[in-house]
Amino acid sequence: MSFCLLKSTAQITTPAGQIDPSKPTNQYTRLSNNLEYNFLKTGKGTYGYRANFIWASGRQHHSIYTELPLLYATSSKKFGISDMRFRYYWVPYKDYAKKPGALGFAIDSYVPTGKLDDGLGRGRWIFATGLSTAFVFGKFSTFPYVYYLYSSEIMSDKISASGRKALNGYIIQSICVYKIDKNSYVDCTPIFMKNSYSNAGKDDLVVEGNYLYMVKQNKMQVGCFARRYFYGNATTIRAAMLIYF
Repeated sequence: MSFCLLKSTAQITTPAGQIDPSKPTNQYTRLSNNLEYNFLKTGKGTYGYRANFIWASGRQHHSIYTELPLLYATSSKKFGISDMRFRYYWVPYKDYAKKPGALGFAIDSYVPTGKLDDGLGRGRWIFATGLSTAFVFGKFSTFPYVYYLYSSEIMSDKISASGRKALNGYIIQSICVYKIDKNSYVDCTPIFMKNSYSNAGKDDLVVEGNYLYMVKQNKMQVGCFARRYFYGNATTIRAAMLIYF
């Protein structure tokens, strides 16, 4: 009964023909091309190209996300595929004039396609599933997420049994967005990870930030991204170009 009600009242509040990617619960088919550099706590790092493609349904209720990282590891001096990411996102309800303004459900995963010994992967399967919502206040909006997090046992005999054990935890985060004008916005996302996969199974505090500018309406967007793992002591920076279809 509640599902039928949510679905029947779902609304798309973006003006017809104009996309608004400043709201994460708005979903669009697009390709994101990223040049990135990762500074690791050991002083070594990775850099290269990260592509992610999102397919979104016409009414924006469903999206499928695929990510392919092609990186070079300074520790091993090897280039290859890092851990791939796959995500399904379902938004059955959306009406930004109300509080809350959306309800979403996500299944997120990282596949250990990158070689751990080469410094290109984590060596474990990672799954997260949970709920998201939205609160829109004019130019400012916030999108809280709560996820259950599972990280499988690391597949390597070179790590101690205690260090490679499977982990169960959770993620709490909120994407906070300020829309500067119709073409640009900034966002900041504080994240708390219980049993963080970024820090050898320990908890972590993460902050992410984006600046994005729509160069050509509904077609091309450019921007920059930064992420900091405070306890894991790792930093990522990216320059991005997004193409919308």
